Amino acid sequence: MNQPAKQWNKRISVLIAITTLVLAVCATLAAFKAASYGNRMVLAQSQAANQWSYYQAKSIKETAYQLQRDLLALTAGNQGLPDELVQEKLAEYDQNIARYQQEKQFIADQAGMLESECGQSQELSTSFSQSLMFLQVGILLSSLASINKVLYYWYAGLFSGIGGIWFFLHALYWSL
Repeated sequence: MNQPAKQWNKRISVLIAITTLVLAVCATLAAFKAASYGNRMVLAQSQAANQWSYYQAKSIKETAYQLQRDLLALTAGNQGLPDELVQEKLAEYDQNIARYQQEKQFIADQAGMLESECGQSQELSTSFSQSLMFLQVGILLSSLASINKVLYYWYAGLFSGIGGIWFFLHALYWSL
């Protein structure tokens, strides 16, 4: 028998099995978290795009009121409209323009918050995905160690798995 087979015993097999199990559980959790934050990112991006479309619609309405106001201001004198009526209508246009400017600011703030949420979700999804990559390599190497009965594969798998668990815990901490 060769050297690695002589050193192999039941205790090592159990440790490798436990290592593989722990890495698989962490990989499952990391996969769910990565997918969850990926979905959040897409949803926030879509909502932000909707908000910017809404902003654009409000901007178009504001511009229409500004054009009507300017047109009235330019033509009021030529048409002989009473000054009091013109001033009342100009004030109404100014009020609508101010309202649209306030609404646009509120919409822009909401869109900015959604864009920020999108960026944060993307970072967390990437971190959980990196964790998953290291955990999967650890599972692969641990499985290979179990099949080939070579401890070096298990050590490499343990090293990769610990890196994956660190990435997972780091991302989990920042997600709270």
